[in-house]
Amino acid sequence: MNQRLNDELQIKISVKWAIQIIVFIVSLVSAYYTLKGTISDNTNEIVKIQESLIEFEELLDDRVARLERFKEQELEEMNKSLLDKVLGKKD
Repeated sequence: MNQRLNDELQIKISVKWAIQIIVFIVSLVSAYYTLKGTISDNTNEIVKIQESLIEFEELLDDRVARLERFKEQELEEMNKSLLDKVLGKKD
């Protein structure tokens, strides 16, 4: 039990364990870069989708504005004809 501590440390690792450790580290690094690439691709896709949505929103706003103008004209004409009927005016 009276063993002295010394500053020499010897670690024995079998070749099998060394290969497994290397394969594990390579797997982790590979997984990291794969995930990083996937995240980058997804980010690019999200930007494209956002741009498409902005374009679609602009097109939709234009269509809605045209429909609103058309309906306003119809309502104005209807109001004029109803007002003419109520007031008894004839064209």
